[in-house]
Amino acid sequence: MPCIMEKNLQPYFLLGVNGMAKKVKRPHISKNQRKILDILEKYQELTARDIAEILWARDIRYKTAEYSSVRRSLKALEERGLVEKFGGQLKWRKTKSSE
Repeated sequence: MPCIMEKNLQPYFLLGVNGMAKKVKRPHISKNQRKILDILEKYQELTARDIAEILWARDIRYKTAEYSSVRRSLKALEERGLVEKFGGQLKWRKTKSSE
């Protein structure tokens, strides 16, 4: 039976083949991804660079390891439906359903 992802990240149960409930684990959210979600909750709309600067508390240049890490985390969160890209400046925000 295929696992259907839900917006919230709490564990949930699926009915197994034999009729017994089976606990299914959610994909892991990294510490940086959790921090990014917290940042986007406080500041509703930010660019990836702004998020990186808040996360590391210093000036971040494009194409650095820190910037790339934030971009990868944002893409992973977007795939899960927790953040979304919008606007001409590629800003990010939390999705309304993830609140």
